[in-house]
Amino acid sequence: MSQTGEIAFGGDLVIDRKDQRAYMARTNRQGLIYLAGHFSALGATGYLVYLSIGTGWIVPAVLAHGFVMAFLFAPAHECSHRTPFRTRWLNETVYWVIAFIYGVPPTFFRYSHATHHTYTQMRGRDPDMVLPLQSTIWDYVHYVSALPFWRRNIMWFVRQIFGFIDPSERYFLPDAALPRVYWEARLFVALYAAIAMLALYTGSIVPLVYWIIPRLVGEPFMRWIRIAEHCECAEGPDLRENTRTTKAPAWLNFLFWNMPYHAEHHLCPKVPFHALPRLHAAIGDKVHPIGEGYFKIHGEVLRQIARRRGVTWAPETPGAAE
Repeated sequence: MSQTGEIAFGGDLVIDRKDQRAYMARTNRQGLIYLAGHFSALGATGYLVYLSIGTGWIVPAVLAHGFVMAFLFAPAHECSHRTPFRTRWLNETVYWVIAFIYGVPPTFFRYSHATHHTYTQMRGRDPDMVLPLQSTIWDYVHYVSALPFWRRNIMWFVRQIFGFIDPSERYFLPDAALPRVYWEARLFVALYAAIAMLALYTGSIVPLVYWIIPRLVGEPFMRWIRIAEHCECAEGPDLRENTRTTKAPAWLNFLFWNMPYHAEHHLCPKVPFHALPRLHAAIGDKVHPIGEGYFKIHGEVLRQIARRRGVTWAPETPGAAE
């Protein structure tokens, strides 16, 4: 682990803290609109699954349902920041419900994600580095498959129900948080087990068809999207260069709760998701890189991997950014 003492910086260099306050107002209204829209989309794709059972349309229907379900990461992520809703209990209730559906332990994830913000793109300190240094095509495929995601999350729960934290993750958890982390893991696992036993007892395939299988087939979509957030960006603490904003269509910005504006989010993490487009209009010309689209970004990442240059964006290196 790096011991340099550096932390991510840059927000104050692109917008004064006093000016940031104009974007920080939280409201229940925007959070509820996005939440209702997201669950409406989830209901619509779930209904497509229902209609397609017993037909060849079941495969695209489940993929669509899984795609929308994977984007539940967005409200879970937002709630971990406590910004999408003004009312604290509403934020925490939504966070717990979605964390349960998505499969992440709430308090543990909150601390892990806060550490990602503190040490963004700093190897040895950022717990969310996506690809290893000098990555191969296999590293890319392996990450997008979501196998590392499921292995990590399952091991989180397995360790935590027995009162254990991996030593490599212990540094970001205060002692006072451990009892809550262990209690939440045990509660979630008990609820998962209860749902499984009830389904077995009643012979119901509802959890499998509408939740488990879609989650498994949908998560690679989210892993693919998340590669764009930091890969091919500078490794170091400067948030103006180590995080990418990606141009995305309106429907994707809605489903992803404006997280394509990822550089703005890292520069000003207290700004609620609904204000990120306005913040981008104010400071977007001060961040780099701005991705022209997800497919183009992935093409750049794969070209760099093929050239065996790793995944570090380094414009000062001759020929590194073409």
